[in-house]
Amino acid sequence: MELFLRPAGRRDAAALAAIYNSNPGFLAHHLGRERVDEAFLLSELEEMAGAGFASYLITQGEGGPAVAAADVRGGEEAYLSLLILHRTAQGRGMGRRCAALLEDHLRAGGSRRVRIDVVDDHPGNPLPFWRRLGYEGSERVALTWGEKTSSALVLRKEL
Repeated sequence: MELFLRPAGRRDAAALAAIYNSNPGFLAHHLGRERVDEAFLLSELEEMAGAGFASYLITQGEGGPAVAAADVRGGEEAYLSLLILHRTAQGRGMGRRCAALLEDHLRAGGSRRVRIDVVDDHPGNPLPFWRRLGYEGSERVALTWGEKTSSALVLRKEL
């Protein structure tokens, strides 16, 4: 099934909550809690937009169910702040397809590179996934989301 990328807005708070809350381990390691509510996500949408990021849903088919959410900021070096898949979409190559869709979108917008900051100090570490997709790097930064600060590895990929 073809994947589609569409802007996420206030009307998508329930779909975003379903995606986020299907990943309690991710939330615990990044936010310090295992669940978020729609009010939190509405605030996140606003905060990300204020920082120059676009929030997206990735759906199966045009108008189909949401399988992933992403926050990206374009530019010569784009910044992929978040790519999160619904738990049921994981483990079947969907992450690779979603990342490729985002990279195509960024490339079409004029980006030449993409940066991601990977929190890699927990079970389920996504670093091997990103390395398989060609991302490289070794710089470490402190990444704060909500009230939790984590160590993250900065990775980049030429588009």
